[in-house]
Amino acid sequence: MDARRFCLSLVLLLAGCAKSPPPHAQHATHANEPRDIAWFDGSLQGAFIVAKRENRPVLLYWGAEWCPFCHTLKSKVFARSDFIAKSHLFLPVYLDGDDDGAQKWGEQFGIQGYPTLIVLDPDRHEIIRLGAGRDVAQYAALLDLALADVQPVDTVLQAAAGGGQLSADECRRLAYNSWELDTLDQKDYGQRADQLQEAVAQCPANLLLERASLTIYAAYFAANSESDALAAPNAAPSARLAALTDQVAGILAQRSLAVSSAGALQILDDNFFKAVSTRGAKFAPAWRESYVGTMESAANDARYVEADQLGFIDAKLRALKALGGPKSKLPADAVAAANMRIDAALDAEQNPYVRSGLVNAALNILEDSGDYPKAYQIAKAEMARSNTPYYYEADLAEVAEKMGQKDEAVSLLDQAYRESQGAATRFQWGQIYVSGLLRMTPKDSSRIQQAGSAVLAELDGPDRIYRRARVRLERLDRELRAWNDASKGQHGDVLQTLHARMQEICVKIPDAEPARASCDAFLKAA
Repeated sequence: MDARRFCLSLVLLLAGCAKSPPPHAQHATHANEPRDIAWFDGSLQGAFIVAKRENRPVLLYWGAEWCPFCHTLKSKVFARSDFIAKSHLFLPVYLDGDDDGAQKWGEQFGIQGYPTLIVLDPDRHEIIRLGAGRDVAQYAALLDLALADVQPVDTVLQAAAGGGQLSADECRRLAYNSWELDTLDQKDYGQRADQLQEAVAQCPANLLLERASLTIYAAYFAANSESDALAAPNAAPSARLAALTDQVAGILAQRSLAVSSAGALQILDDNFFKAVSTRGAKFAPAWRESYVGTMESAANDARYVEADQLGFIDAKLRALKALGGPKSKLPADAVAAANMRIDAALDAEQNPYVRSGLVNAALNILEDSGDYPKAYQIAKAEMARSNTPYYYEADLAEVAEKMGQKDEAVSLLDQAYRESQGAATRFQWGQIYVSGLLRMTPKDSSRIQQAGSAVLAELDGPDRIYRRARVRLERLDRELRAWNDASKGQHGDVLQTLHARMQEICVKIPDAEPARASCDAFLKAA
């Protein structure tokens, strides 16, 4: 499901390493908090006041109880002695996405995916942003970088884009920032690609890894800025994007450098693969072979946690599928090898929290390879192990739908929504449920209206229509309008009822609040 790929997180706590739980940032104890770090006892607002008084940067961790990659981050990074030691120099704040006001903070800092780790100065300027999928030894070193250079990351990037020479530390900070976690509009992707390319030019020539990472990020943004053009028949990339595919090919030709850049290479998506495929019969197969070989090597590199290693296997399969031609099938040996890795990983790890990241990655692989029965089996088994079974119920529903078992899929989505906990989480799972009804039971307007009204009620509370909730509300708006259009307007009464229900929530939001505009726009003039 989209929640699985969207949640870039690991929220686990190692069995045996837990001490007594600290007070949560919002004075509520969460079962899976990373407990070896001295998390601030108070609100995020209060943390910035203390940080200013003590002249310490804030280390903000944004996660969720149900997020598998959050479990991995906690178990594999937050439990490391070097990271714990470095965290003492910061004011660490753990903000769960379901905490009161959390989504509003997410809006302010442009956070959307779980997990996200951000270092901010006491005046709330962002120093660096980190996600999952990197060498676990890098995290503590990157905190050192943040302490050594407290310029806002945007300031550093703008200086480089303006032709300013970067120091080694400035270059490293830009290179290791998780740019893919920024919440940019597509119209700004091209500019971001230009900025990152200019940063490459301003980095010291000897920083090969840092220059490679920035080049890959530039390629990612350039390809996504041209997504519409690349989708057209007989598409061709721009000269800039074609040059970037050449530069990424040059990185892939240096296997050691490429494997060290695997976390960045992994984010390259179908838009970039499309650009590669348009380069012709000589370029694309060689590029694919180099990329696949890099992902295979990274999947066996001990610098990366096992969940990320499985992620590299999935990236390999995605490239094979995207660059294998319109009617090509995934090679049987690649699929068999992926299944062996999945089986070995899940057989070896029985801790339900540590397993969650592995299961998440395994389900991605199996769905990309089309092995829905095995994905179904794994998701169903994991429901019984998990403290948040609703997460896997939604996964199971997606697989059941792809297997043609629509009644079961709808029932699972209903159950997942009813069992989900937390305001932001309940709206997210509710939106997934209503979307499923629109796809699988489009004629059941009564059920869609009833479910839609219940799901909108999850937004009836202070500061709830922000960040992830706002994005999902906009998605629900588009899907409901499309459903009505497909019926030639036969469901207008349902849309009017849902719009009226939303207005009951909107009138409680002050006009000056940014959330009010998003609220009022829902199904307006539908």
